[in-house]
Amino acid sequence: MSEDPAAMDLQLKRYRADLHIHTALSPCASDEMTPPAIVATALKVGLDMIAVSDHNSAGNVAAVQEAAGAAGGRPAVLPGMEITSVEEVHVLGLFPSIEAAWSVSARLRALLPPANGGYYSFFGDQRLLDAEGRAVGTETAALAYASPLGLNETVALIHDAGGVAIAAHVDRKAFSVFSQLGFFPPNAGFDGIEVTRHVMPRSPQSAELAALGLPMTGSSDAHFLEEIGSGTTELRLIEPTFAELALALVGAGDRSVAHA
Repeated sequence: MSEDPAAMDLQLKRYRADLHIHTALSPCASDEMTPPAIVATALKVGLDMIAVSDHNSAGNVAAVQEAAGAAGGRPAVLPGMEITSVEEVHVLGLFPSIEAAWSVSARLRALLPPANGGYYSFFGDQRLLDAEGRAVGTETAALAYASPLGLNETVALIHDAGGVAIAAHVDRKAFSVFSQLGFFPPNAGFDGIEVTRHVMPRSPQSAELAALGLPMTGSSDAHFLEEIGSGTTELRLIEPTFAELALALVGAGDRSVAHA
């Protein structure tokens, strides 16, 4: 017997998400971006789901997940990463598990050069934190640098780990697909595109980007607490999980993704 569409629709709920948030691990992110502060701010601005998406590393994801668990399991925290390809295109990877994110993080770490004193002086510390926000180490790989992987290889790396690959902040004039390549590669294998808060829903720019034929997310790319939730995605899901998000990106069962 097939499912009753009306009954299925009743199971779907609206969730507000910010799927691109940095911690103090990311170069040039504020030291205030600690796991408990991120969780508290996300709840304050009404987010149901966030993704921790540091540059080329998943080193602080587990700590933010633990901090959210201490806050009653809210918001839902997805493992993510903002990977820089050799073309200096930023690709947002979202993963089904912390183990999947760690596997990609370890691969990238092995490909990046070590940070030295001059690097830290310019970019600042890359702080590994616990769930209470205490420093437990410093990442020694140069996370601000591009990996030697091409764009297609980067997307494949994410997919091989079971993740979804989203073209990050495509409206930006730096580190986006358009800024670095001059065009949108149709065969790169992206699962979606991300826009910043500067792209208004139903605007001409939004319509132009929608013509690419990929679902569109909105995120803050927050490096400071006050930026969290400044760009958001409205999701229709059964529950705020990676599996449901992946289904929404392909429009399964009336699930949906829209930048808000």
